Amino acid sequence: MIKIVAPLNPVPFKRVMTNGKRRYNNAKYTEFKEELGYFALKAMGGRAPLKGAVRIRAHFSRRKPKRITSRMWGDVDNHLKSVLDALNGICYEDDAQVVEVTGTKSYGEPRVLIEVEEV
Repeated sequence: MIKIVAPLNPVPFKRVMTNGKRRYNNAKYTEFKEELGYFALKAMGGRAPLKGAVRIRAHFSRRKPKRITSRMWGDVDNHLKSVLDALNGICYEDDAQVVEVTGTKSYGEPRVLIEVEEV
C-alpha cells in the first residue's frame, strides 16, 4: 500500500477554460496537481507505478471558514478527480486502472491523505 500525506489545501478539478483557441486549466488546480505529484513521488520511494487494478481512498481536510456557504468545499468527486490526475503516471500507469475510489472531507488542518492499493 502506498500512503501519501500532503499538507496541502485541497483543490477540486475545474473545467478546462478557453481563451479563443487556447485551452488551459485553472492555475490553482495546476499548482495543486504538481505539489501533490511531488508528495506522491516521495511516497513511491523510487518504485515503478503499479500495473494492476487499483483502489484509492482519499480524505480531504481544510480549515473551517468563518462563514460557511454551500459552495465552499466543492464536490467530493471533483476533489477525487484532482487526485486521480495528480497520481497518474506516478502511483499507477493510467487512471483507467482505478476500479474503486472512496473520498471523504472534513474540517481541520489542511491536508490530503491518500492510500493507493493494488487489488
